[in-house]
Amino acid sequence: MQVGIGLSIASDYLKAAKEAVEKARVNITEGNADLAFVFTTGEFGHPLVLKTISELLNNIPILGASTPALISNQGIFKHGLLIVIFSFTEETYFNTACVKDTSDKNALAMGEELGGKLLYGCKGVHRNLTILFSDITIPSRQNFIFGIQEKVGSSFPLFGAFTSHCPDTKKPLLYFGQQTIINAGCGVLWGGKLNFGLGVKHGWQPLGKPRWVTKSSGSTVNEIDGQPAVNLYKDYLAQDIPELKKEFKHISTLYPLGIKIKGEKEYLLRGLSSIENDGSLIFGADVPQDSTIRLMIASKESCLKATRQSAETTLKSIPAAKIKFALVFNSLARYTLLGRQVNQELNLIKEVLGKDLPLAGIYTCAEEAPLSSLNYLGKTYSHNNSIAILTIAS
Repeated sequence: MQVGIGLSIASDYLKAAKEAVEKARVNITEGNADLAFVFTTGEFGHPLVLKTISELLNNIPILGASTPALISNQGIFKHGLLIVIFSFTEETYFNTACVKDTSDKNALAMGEELGGKLLYGCKGVHRNLTILFSDITIPSRQNFIFGIQEKVGSSFPLFGAFTSHCPDTKKPLLYFGQQTIINAGCGVLWGGKLNFGLGVKHGWQPLGKPRWVTKSSGSTVNEIDGQPAVNLYKDYLAQDIPELKKEFKHISTLYPLGIKIKGEKEYLLRGLSSIENDGSLIFGADVPQDSTIRLMIASKESCLKATRQSAETTLKSIPAAKIKFALVFNSLARYTLLGRQVNQELNLIKEVLGKDLPLAGIYTCAEEAPLSSLNYLGKTYSHNNSIAILTIAS
C-alpha cells in the first residue's frame, strides 16, 4: 500500500484542489490511485472542488467531511483542503457506500442500510475494518452504530467521525464521489491483507460519588437519582440554571458526563449540549436509562497524557516501522480545553508514531470506536471529548 497526502491553504478553492492533488500524487510512485479521503474547512465545501479532484484522480471513489480545523503532519489549520490518496495491492479490497436523507429514517434502520451496502461489495472476502463519516444531525448516534453492527457483526471494528458544523457553512458537510451532501452517512469497508492499530482515550477523571440515571430518553436526561438532572451541576458548581447557561461553554468542555460500562476501565464520555429550563440535560449522544454515571473533569496535562496513550495503544498491534498512515479524529472539546497548547497533541502523536509518518485528521463533534481496543472485541460506541487514532499497515 502507498499513501500520499496533499495539503493546500490557497484562498482560491479550485487552485487549492489542484495543488493538494498534485502534492498527494508525488508519493504514489507505483500503480494507480484507488481511493481518496477529502477533508476541508467549510469554505472549500463546494461541488466544484470535488468535481475537480475527481477528474484529476480519474473518478476514483472519494469520501470525507468538512471540519472547523484540519490535522496534518505540517500542523493544525483552520483554513485549507487536505487530500489522502491510497494505492492498494491486489490483495487489498474495499467497498464504499452512502445513505442519504437521514431525517426520513430512524437511526437503527439507517445504520442497517449502510452496513448492508458496505457488505454487498465485499462478499467472500475477509473483512478487517470500516471507516465512517456521519452527519452530526443523525438522531440517536448509538443506534446508528448498532444498526451497522447488526449487518457487519457486533465485534467488527468501526472507526469514524460525526462531522461538526463549520463557521462558514453553519452546517456539517459530507463528501461522497462528486457529491457534497448533508443529512447522510458514508463509509468504506476494507478487506484482504490489511493490518491496523487503534487507540481511543480522553483523559477525564471522575468527580464525586457515582450517580444513577433514573429517567432518560436518547440523549436527553430528565432525572438523576430521582431529582432533576440539572441538580448534578447545580450542586457541584453552586449555580442556578441561568448562571449555568452563562458558563455553558466552560462547563460543557470541562465537565462532561462519564458513563460506566460493564467490563471496561475507561468511562464513556458524553459532552453537555444543552441545559433546559425544565431541569433536563441534553448530551452529545445517548445516555441509557439506569446507567451508572459520574461527573468528570480534566486538565490540559491529563488531556495530553491521554493523547500519548492513544498513540502508544496503536503500537500494540503494529510496530511503528511498519505503519503506512495514521488517521486522527479529535474532539473539538479537546481543542477548546488545550487552547494555545493544541499543537502539543500533534507533536506527541508524531513523537510516538514517527515525525515523518503520513498523517491526516479532522476535529469532530463525536468519534466512533470500540471503547477498548484490546483484540477489537466489544461494541463500538459514540464518544465525546476523545481522541481516536487509527494506524494502518498493508
